[in-house]
Amino acid sequence: MNNSQKAIGFGNSQNITNIVFDENYLQHLLQFTNNPSDVNLVVLTLYDSIVKSEDIQVSRNPPPEIDIKISHNNVVTFKDVILTNYSENGYFLEVAYKALDSEVPGRKTYFLKYINNLYNQEVGALIKENSNLSKIEVVRLHSDNIISKLIIILLSKIATNNKQVAHLSRETIELNVVIIICHAFVDCKILENPKKL
Repeated sequence: MNNSQKAIGFGNSQNITNIVFDENYLQHLLQFTNNPSDVNLVVLTLYDSIVKSEDIQVSRNPPPEIDIKISHNNVVTFKDVILTNYSENGYFLEVAYKALDSEVPGRKTYFLKYINNLYNQEVGALIKENSNLSKIEVVRLHSDNIISKLIIILLSKIATNNKQVAHLSRETIELNVVIIICHAFVDCKILENPKKL
């Protein structure tokens, strides 16, 4: 297999925490055409890397208008990525989540709760570092960094559990993880919901 087709850091011991998701790299990812079956593989791989819990309860609110939520959270770097991925890939991700749930009901809920827990941990650490600021001030100050950190955490999960996606390119895996995080943003699992003021 050509190593250039294998995701760097996936299936080996390389540290992938140094990936920088700046505007140039995100624009590079958006040039790739996404294969809907790749979303399924990435979602399943991430889910398989998460330890199951039976004690998950999630209340689901309808997502607010995306532009309002982007402004409310002061998302800059990921703004266009969120808007593009929601309109172009949201359907494919929903299909992947339905497939995940059809095998074992509740998997989508668990998966999204896991992402929400990661978000809450990141925000908690930032609030601790910025104790003079309110939660929303901290989120607004660090929103793009929070999104980047969540992407890196999920990529690390895939790196340790990559059997199902080893044949995919690094860009394909990264693009689909970005899609998952963008969808989690729209679905109010990460960053703050303007309706909860």
